[in-house]
Formats: sequence, C-alpha cells, structure tokens
Amino acid sequence: MKRRMRSSWLLLVLALSGCVNQAVRSDTDAMDSSYVRPLLERKPERPEEVRAKAHIDLALAYVEIGRVDVALDELRAAAAEAPDYPPLHYAWGVTHMTIGDRVQAESGLKRALAAAPRDPDFNYAYGWFLCTGPNPASGLPYIEQVVTNPYYGGKARAYANLAWCQDMTGNRDAARRSIQEAIRLEPRNTLVLYQAARLAQRWEEWDKASDYLQRLMREIDPDPAVLWMALNVERKRGDTVAFEQYAKRLRTDFPDSPEAEKLRQGAWEQ
Repeated sequence: MKRRMRSSWLLLVLALSGCVNQAVRSDTDAMDSSYVRPLLERKPERPEEVRAKAHIDLALAYVEIGRVDVALDELRAAAAEAPDYPPLHYAWGVTHMTIGDRVQAESGLKRALAAAPRDPDFNYAYGWFLCTGPNPASGLPYIEQVVTNPYYGGKARAYANLAWCQDMTGNRDAARRSIQEAIRLEPRNTLVLYQAARLAQRWEEWDKASDYLQRLMREIDPDPAVLWMALNVERKRGDTVAFEQYAKRLRTDFPDSPEAEKLRQGAWEQ
C-alpha cells in the first residue's frame, strides 16, 4: 500500500534526517582517514549522550510524521542530558528547516559542523540549507564532500539535491550527471524521482517530467504540489486524459488547497 506523500518541501528536508533509520555500524571497522562515519550511526560512549541520542532519534522520527512540536520537546530533553552533543545541534537545525525558521536552522547546523566538521550528515544538511538560500553555489562544496564519502548511506538523495543545487548555479551539465547518478543508485527513491521531475520541468523536457511523476506516484500518493506539477506538465504535453485525471484528484482530495484554487482560476505556470 502506498503512503500519503508529505508536503513536497518536507520531503526534501526529510532526506536530511534519513540516517535515523539506518543501522548503526560497528566502530571497529577500519576507517579511511579521509572520511568519517555519521555520528548518528555511532553508539555514544558517555551515558548522558546515550540518553540524549535516544531523544534525538525520537525527535527525527517525529519530524518525519510532521509532529515538529513533539520533536522540539524531545530535543529539549536531549539538551538537558547532553547540551554539547553535536547530533543535538544537527537535529535542532533540521527540525527548524522543516518549519522554515532559517535563523534557528543555521544556528544549529553551524554548531554541529563546528564540533564535527567532517560529519557527512552535518555537511549534507548545511549544504542543502545553503542551496535553498540566496547563494546556492555556497552549498555545493558541502554536498560534494558527502557524495564521495564511502560511509554515507544516503548518496542517492544527496546526488538528487546536489543536482538541484548545481542547476540553480547554472551548471546544467553537472546537474544532469548528478540526477542520472541518483536515479542509477535508487531508481524508486521518492526524493530522487521528485527532484528528477522538478529538473525535467525546469528544462522543459515534458515527457521526462511526466514519466518521473508517474513513477513517483506509483510509490507515494501525491500531495497538492505534486498534482499541480503534474497538471502543468500534462498541459504542456497536451495529454488531456492525464490532465483530467490529475485535475479530478486535486479537486476531490484537496479541494481547499491553494493548488485547487489555481486550477479553478487557470493560473498556470509559464
């Protein structure tokens, strides 16, 4: 059974917190001195950090289901246990990204990076934060560092967001290579398919955008933003059957959404 898709913006942010669902790897493995394993995949040594990590993992899980209020409570509990534990600041930053509080997000992510400058989760999150700001190019080195880290488990997601960031800086060739690598790594990953559709739409490659959206909707039920994207894509393609199918879903499932109002007004994207 497909899951209801969360908001499209939240889908992008959640790619940052996916490490909470990854298995913790043994720290006894041989380490390449050029790279480090994510701190959230390591078992803390100090008892207070063990307790803090339990709260942090819960917080990130609550973010994934949209309960930011509970997530913040868990992070406050973690801070009471280990206020200097770097993953606490990372989780604080990621959580505030989901609600659009860029001041608190930046503060948390910078503190995390200052404590562990090579951690791939921290670099990825801060890179994406910068990519979504006024100077996307400043985020590229952080994400580029992550995709070369052999210990990082979210490379497909990282490549997908790297592609978007590269395109925002005008480097379309690099963006194409990155999104193709993301698709090669995880062809059914929802973040990958979403970013691939967004990029194809930006590049006016309507058939590709339609294909990616169809593949995405086979994995997760769409939210209004994805249905609106699909409507604009099918309008450009001239596929009236697909257009009407998406229009019906938007009117039926999300009648009060801003996207449904745009549909009623015919306020199409150019």
